[in-house]
Amino acid sequence: MKLRLLAFLLLATVASALAHEFWIFPENFFPKVGEKLAWKIQVGENYEGERWGGGSRRVERLRLITSTGENNLTAQIQQTDSLVGAPTLAIEREGTQMLVLETNNSFIELEADKFEEYLKEDGLNLALDFRQKNAEQQKKGREFYRRCAKTLVQVGTSTNDLPTKPTGVDLDIIPLQNPYALQPNSPLTCRILYQQKPLANAMVRCWRRANGKTEVEFRQTNAQGEATFDLTKKGKAAYMLSSVHMVRLTGNEKADWQSLWGSVTFGMK
Repeated sequence: MKLRLLAFLLLATVASALAHEFWIFPENFFPKVGEKLAWKIQVGENYEGERWGGGSRRVERLRLITSTGENNLTAQIQQTDSLVGAPTLAIEREGTQMLVLETNNSFIELEADKFEEYLKEDGLNLALDFRQKNAEQQKKGREFYRRCAKTLVQVGTSTNDLPTKPTGVDLDIIPLQNPYALQPNSPLTCRILYQQKPLANAMVRCWRRANGKTEVEFRQTNAQGEATFDLTKKGKAAYMLSSVHMVRLTGNEKADWQSLWGSVTFGMK
Protein backbone atom coordinates (compact mmCIF):
# COMPACT_ATOMS: atom_id res chain seq x y z
CA MET A 1 0.00 0.00 0.00
CA LYS A 2 2.80 2.42 0.92
CA LEU A 3 4.60 1.65 -2.34
CA ARG A 4 1.43 2.32 -4.33
CA LEU A 5 0.88 5.58 -2.51
CA LEU A 6 4.49 6.62 -3.13
CA ALA A 7 4.16 5.78 -6.83
CA PHE A 8 0.93 7.78 -7.06
CA LEU A 9 2.49 10.80 -5.37
CA LEU A 10 5.51 10.61 -7.67
CA LEU A 11 3.30 10.50 -10.78
CA ALA A 12 1.25 13.41 -9.46
CA THR A 13 4.42 15.45 -8.84
CA VAL A 14 5.74 14.74 -12.36
CA ALA A 15 2.37 15.55 -13.92
CA SER A 16 2.26 18.84 -12.02
CA ALA A 17 5.80 19.72 -13.11
CA LEU A 18 4.95 18.99 -16.73
CA ALA A 19 1.81 21.15 -16.68
CA HIS A 20 2.80 23.87 -19.08
CA GLU A 21 1.10 27.15 -18.26
CA PHE A 22 1.51 29.13 -15.05
CA TRP A 23 -0.58 32.20 -14.37
CA ILE A 24 -2.14 34.58 -11.87
CA PHE A 25 -5.94 34.60 -11.81
CA PRO A 26 -7.79 37.28 -9.85
CA GLU A 27 -11.27 36.71 -8.49
CA ASN A 28 -12.37 39.75 -10.48
CA PHE A 29 -10.49 41.61 -13.22
CA PHE A 30 -12.64 44.69 -12.52
CA PRO A 31 -12.62 45.27 -8.73
CA LYS A 32 -13.87 48.44 -7.04
CA VAL A 33 -12.04 50.83 -4.74
CA GLY A 34 -12.30 49.57 -1.18
CA GLU A 35 -12.61 45.90 -2.12
CA LYS A 36 -10.38 43.10 -0.90
CA LEU A 37 -9.37 41.23 -4.05
CA ALA A 38 -8.65 37.50 -3.81
CA TRP A 39 -6.43 35.88 -6.40
CA LYS A 40 -4.82 32.52 -7.16
CA ILE A 41 -1.56 31.24 -8.60
CA GLN A 42 -2.50 28.45 -11.01
CA VAL A 43 -0.69 25.85 -13.08
CA GLY A 44 -2.12 23.61 -15.79
CA GLU A 45 -2.98 23.34 -19.45
CA ASN A 46 -5.66 24.76 -21.75
CA TYR A 47 -6.08 27.77 -19.39
CA GLU A 48 -7.64 25.37 -16.87
CA GLY A 49 -5.55 24.97 -13.76
CA GLU A 50 -5.22 23.96 -10.19
CA ARG A 51 -3.72 25.84 -7.31
CA TRP A 52 0.07 25.96 -7.51
CA GLY A 53 1.96 23.94 -4.92
CA GLY A 54 5.29 25.75 -5.06
CA GLY A 55 4.82 27.58 -1.80
CA SER A 56 6.73 30.41 -0.21
CA ARG A 57 10.03 28.58 -0.77
CA ARG A 58 9.59 28.98 -4.54
CA VAL A 59 8.49 32.63 -4.66
CA GLU A 60 11.38 34.93 -5.51
CA ARG A 61 9.45 38.18 -5.63
CA LEU A 62 5.84 39.44 -5.63
CA ARG A 63 5.02 43.07 -6.44
CA LEU A 64 1.87 45.15 -6.79
CA ILE A 65 2.49 47.99 -9.24
CA THR A 66 0.15 50.99 -9.37
CA SER A 67 0.36 54.50 -10.80
CA THR A 68 1.93 55.65 -7.53
CA GLY A 69 4.70 53.06 -7.39
CA GLU A 70 5.51 49.50 -6.30
CA ASN A 71 4.58 47.58 -3.18
CA ASN A 72 6.68 44.50 -2.36
CA LEU A 73 4.33 41.75 -1.12
CA THR A 74 6.82 38.86 -1.12
CA ALA A 75 6.76 38.40 2.63
CA GLN A 76 2.96 37.99 2.57
CA ILE A 77 3.07 34.73 0.59
CA GLN A 78 2.16 31.86 2.91
CA GLN A 79 2.75 28.10 2.77
CA THR A 80 -0.59 26.38 3.41
CA ASP A 81 -1.12 22.61 3.23
CA SER A 82 1.75 22.36 0.72
CA LEU A 83 0.07 24.94 -1.50
CA VAL A 84 0.29 28.70 -1.85
CA GLY A 85 -1.72 31.06 0.29
CA ALA A 86 -1.95 34.29 -1.72
CA PRO A 87 -2.60 37.52 0.20
CA THR A 88 -5.76 39.45 -0.64
CA LEU A 89 -5.09 42.79 -2.27
CA ALA A 90 -6.46 45.99 -0.78
CA ILE A 91 -7.81 48.04 -3.70
CA GLU A 92 -7.10 51.61 -2.64
CA ARG A 93 -7.20 53.65 -5.85
CA GLU A 94 -8.58 53.74 -9.39
CA GLY A 95 -6.65 52.88 -12.53
CA THR A 96 -5.00 49.89 -14.14
CA GLN A 97 -2.91 47.90 -11.66
CA MET A 98 -0.47 45.06 -12.15
CA LEU A 99 0.56 42.14 -9.96
CA VAL A 100 3.95 40.61 -10.86
CA LEU A 101 5.26 37.27 -9.56
CA GLU A 102 8.66 35.62 -10.09
CA THR A 103 9.75 32.16 -8.94
CA ASN A 104 13.21 30.79 -8.35
CA ASN A 105 14.65 27.78 -10.18
CA SER A 106 13.31 24.26 -9.99
CA PHE A 107 14.76 21.17 -11.65
CA ILE A 108 13.19 18.49 -13.81
CA GLU A 109 14.57 15.57 -15.79
CA LEU A 110 12.61 14.04 -18.67
CA GLU A 111 13.15 10.97 -20.79
CA ALA A 112 14.46 11.82 -24.25
CA ASP A 113 11.19 11.23 -26.12
CA LYS A 114 9.17 13.31 -23.63
CA PHE A 115 11.72 16.12 -23.77
CA GLU A 116 11.69 16.17 -27.60
CA GLU A 117 7.88 16.23 -27.58
CA TYR A 118 7.84 19.13 -25.13
CA LEU A 119 10.35 21.14 -27.22
CA LYS A 120 8.25 20.64 -30.36
CA GLU A 121 4.99 21.55 -28.63
CA ASP A 122 6.38 24.84 -27.33
CA GLY A 123 8.19 25.80 -30.53
CA LEU A 124 11.64 25.64 -28.92
CA ASN A 125 13.42 25.14 -32.22
CA LEU A 126 16.84 26.35 -31.09
CA ALA A 127 16.96 23.60 -28.48
CA LEU A 128 15.70 21.03 -30.98
CA ASP A 129 18.32 22.07 -33.54
CA PHE A 130 21.10 21.97 -30.94
CA ARG A 131 20.15 18.46 -29.85
CA GLN A 132 20.06 17.28 -33.46
CA LYS A 133 23.39 18.85 -34.43
CA ASN A 134 25.09 17.50 -31.32
CA ALA A 135 23.58 14.00 -31.45
CA GLU A 136 21.64 14.53 -28.21
CA GLN A 137 18.20 13.43 -29.41
CA GLN A 138 18.40 10.25 -27.31
CA LYS A 139 19.69 12.12 -24.26
CA LYS A 140 17.49 12.90 -21.28
CA GLY A 141 16.39 16.48 -20.86
CA ARG A 142 17.85 18.00 -17.68
CA GLU A 143 16.34 21.41 -17.12
CA PHE A 144 16.12 24.25 -14.66
CA TYR A 145 12.94 26.31 -15.04
CA ARG A 146 11.68 29.61 -13.65
CA ARG A 147 8.41 31.44 -14.10
CA CYS A 148 7.34 35.07 -14.48
CA ALA A 149 3.60 35.80 -14.24
CA LYS A 150 1.64 39.05 -14.36
CA THR A 151 -2.02 39.97 -14.12
CA LEU A 152 -3.72 43.25 -15.02
CA VAL A 153 -6.79 44.50 -13.17
CA GLN A 154 -8.85 47.57 -13.95
CA VAL A 155 -10.31 49.65 -11.13
CA GLY A 156 -12.88 52.19 -12.27
CA THR A 157 -12.75 53.85 -15.69
CA SER A 158 -9.39 55.63 -15.44
CA THR A 159 -6.66 53.78 -17.38
CA ASN A 160 -2.91 54.32 -17.59
CA ASP A 161 0.12 53.00 -19.45
CA LEU A 162 1.45 50.66 -16.72
CA PRO A 163 0.83 47.47 -18.75
CA THR A 164 3.04 48.81 -21.56
CA LYS A 165 6.10 49.27 -19.32
CA PRO A 166 8.83 46.64 -18.72
CA THR A 167 8.77 45.11 -15.26
CA GLY A 168 12.36 43.85 -15.18
CA VAL A 169 11.50 40.13 -15.10
CA ASP A 170 13.73 37.90 -17.23
CA LEU A 171 10.91 36.90 -19.61
CA ASP A 172 8.59 39.87 -19.86
CA ILE A 173 5.43 39.76 -22.00
CA ILE A 174 4.45 43.39 -22.47
CA PRO A 175 1.18 44.53 -24.11
CA LEU A 176 1.99 47.56 -26.23
CA GLN A 177 -1.54 48.83 -25.61
CA ASN A 178 -3.40 48.75 -22.33
CA PRO A 179 -6.03 46.02 -22.97
CA TYR A 180 -8.52 48.01 -20.88
CA ALA A 181 -8.11 51.08 -23.10
CA LEU A 182 -8.57 49.27 -26.42
CA GLN A 183 -11.38 50.28 -28.74
CA PRO A 184 -13.80 47.45 -29.66
CA ASN A 185 -12.43 45.01 -32.24
CA SER A 186 -8.95 46.55 -32.05
CA PRO A 187 -5.86 44.29 -32.24
CA LEU A 188 -3.46 43.87 -29.35
CA THR A 189 0.30 43.73 -29.92
CA CYS A 190 2.67 42.35 -27.33
CA ARG A 191 6.45 42.51 -27.13
CA ILE A 192 8.53 39.83 -25.46
CA LEU A 193 11.75 40.81 -23.74
CA TYR A 194 14.34 38.26 -22.66
CA GLN A 195 16.72 39.85 -20.17
CA GLN A 196 15.40 43.27 -21.26
CA LYS A 197 16.06 42.67 -25.00
CA PRO A 198 13.48 41.85 -27.74
CA LEU A 199 13.10 38.11 -28.29
CA ALA A 200 12.61 37.15 -31.94
CA ASN A 201 11.10 33.89 -33.24
CA ALA A 202 9.37 33.06 -29.97
CA MET A 203 6.03 31.29 -30.04
CA VAL A 204 3.30 33.22 -28.21
CA ARG A 205 -0.09 31.82 -27.27
CA CYS A 206 -3.17 33.95 -26.77
CA TRP A 207 -5.75 32.11 -24.67
CA ARG A 208 -9.41 33.11 -24.39
CA ARG A 209 -11.65 31.46 -21.83
CA ALA A 210 -15.38 32.16 -21.80
CA ASN A 211 -18.45 30.16 -20.76
CA GLY A 212 -16.30 27.23 -19.62
CA LYS A 213 -14.54 26.87 -22.98
CA THR A 214 -10.98 27.72 -24.03
CA GLU A 215 -9.70 28.92 -27.40
CA VAL A 216 -6.07 29.55 -28.27
CA GLU A 217 -4.20 31.31 -31.10
CA PHE A 218 -0.50 31.02 -31.93
CA ARG A 219 1.84 33.68 -33.25
CA GLN A 220 5.60 33.94 -33.81
CA THR A 221 7.39 37.09 -32.72
CA ASN A 222 9.11 39.19 -35.38
CA ALA A 223 12.60 40.69 -35.24
CA GLN A 224 11.36 43.30 -32.76
CA GLY A 225 10.00 40.58 -30.47
CA GLU A 226 6.41 41.53 -31.32
CA ALA A 227 3.27 39.53 -32.09
CA THR A 228 -0.26 40.80 -32.77
CA PHE A 229 -3.61 39.20 -31.91
CA ASP A 230 -7.01 40.31 -33.24
CA LEU A 231 -9.18 40.07 -30.08
CA THR A 232 -12.23 40.56 -32.31
CA LYS A 233 -14.64 38.37 -30.34
CA LYS A 234 -17.15 40.11 -28.10
CA GLY A 235 -18.35 39.28 -24.63
CA LYS A 236 -16.98 38.65 -21.17
CA ALA A 237 -13.80 36.56 -21.24
CA ALA A 238 -10.52 35.92 -19.47
CA TYR A 239 -7.39 36.24 -21.63
CA MET A 240 -3.82 35.08 -21.20
CA LEU A 241 -0.69 35.66 -23.27
CA SER A 242 2.03 33.07 -22.62
CA SER A 243 5.43 32.07 -23.95
CA VAL A 244 8.52 30.07 -23.02
CA HIS A 245 12.20 30.54 -23.84
CA MET A 246 15.02 28.05 -23.36
CA VAL A 247 18.80 28.51 -23.41
CA ARG A 248 21.70 26.05 -23.25
CA LEU A 249 23.72 25.95 -20.05
CA THR A 250 27.46 25.33 -20.00
CA GLY A 251 29.54 24.06 -17.12
CA ASN A 252 26.54 23.05 -15.03
CA GLU A 253 26.77 19.52 -13.60
CA LYS A 254 23.06 19.14 -12.87
CA ALA A 255 21.23 20.70 -15.84
CA ASP A 256 21.86 21.27 -19.55
CA TRP A 257 19.05 23.75 -20.13
CA GLN A 258 17.43 26.78 -18.50
CA SER A 259 13.86 27.64 -19.41
CA LEU A 260 11.87 30.75 -18.58
CA TRP A 261 8.07 30.82 -18.65
CA GLY A 262 6.11 34.03 -18.95
CA SER A 263 2.42 34.92 -18.83
CA VAL A 264 0.11 37.91 -18.48
CA THR A 265 -3.63 37.67 -17.79
CA PHE A 266 -6.41 40.25 -18.21
CA GLY A 267 -10.16 40.36 -18.63
CA MET A 268 -12.66 41.71 -21.13
CA LYS A 269 -16.24 42.76 -20.46
